[in-house]
Amino acid sequence: MSTILVPVDFSETSDNATKYAIELANHLSANLTLLHVDSIPLVNNEFQDLSMAIVNNRENYLKLLNEKADDIKKEKKLRGEINYFAETGDLNNTIGFFIKEKNIDFIVMGVSGHHTKIGKFVLGSNAVSVSRESNIPVFIIPKDCQFKKIKNISYASEYDAGVEEYKALAQVKNINAIFGSQLFVIHVIPADHLINEQESKIDDFVEQKLNQISHRTFILTGNNVSKTIVDFIKAHQIDLVIVEQKEHSFLQNLFRVSTTKELAFNSPVPLLTIPN
Repeated sequence: MSTILVPVDFSETSDNATKYAIELANHLSANLTLLHVDSIPLVNNEFQDLSMAIVNNRENYLKLLNEKADDIKKEKKLRGEINYFAETGDLNNTIGFFIKEKNIDFIVMGVSGHHTKIGKFVLGSNAVSVSRESNIPVFIIPKDCQFKKIKNISYASEYDAGVEEYKALAQVKNINAIFGSQLFVIHVIPADHLINEQESKIDDFVEQKLNQISHRTFILTGNNVSKTIVDFIKAHQIDLVIVEQKEHSFLQNLFRVSTTKELAFNSPVPLLTIPN
């Protein structure tokens, strides 16, 4: 049985992501693991021992997680099992440990939309950072977004020369099969850009790999990738957007870390990041 990990910080955004994860878990017949990761506290050793502070914080958070898990059980919201953990340390490192040790299949995290650069950097860094570091798919859930049946999935495919070496297409096919969805493959190219021979070959390769599943392919023009994708989402009633997390991109001026971040904040539907 699959297991979904939900990092919890007890905010409204986190609570909403938990609700989404519960519905997703029920849809996938999966178990749920709640995880709170607290940073190492800064204390004055003259008044308080550091180790005692860590223990006290962990006990407090475990109590809160227990209450949250009990509420979920009492209201019978989750058909699978639920576990919870409170740890102290670096968020990415702790999540990486749990992925390996607890056999996690998916991560679900929330993100709130903020219109200032400072707000996006500080408040959005966790979800985007985890998605960049994770070796499993990460669902990034917009604020107030509620789970609904995923009928239409959009896969933002890059014209990357290394596409034949990546596992992304296999992951996309698997995710599409899980939800039984219609797949929309989209390529975003700069305005006035002409498809070259290499990009045509990539198109052919993608089509061959996806020829056994129901899908449609679109080539979109726009210099702002995230805005172009968001416009497509709204026009085609997309329920989930899949993007790859890469160190380098073929279209260096378009696909950067900021594209995922902008999508995370501006997409009206969940973003699913997958490692290549």
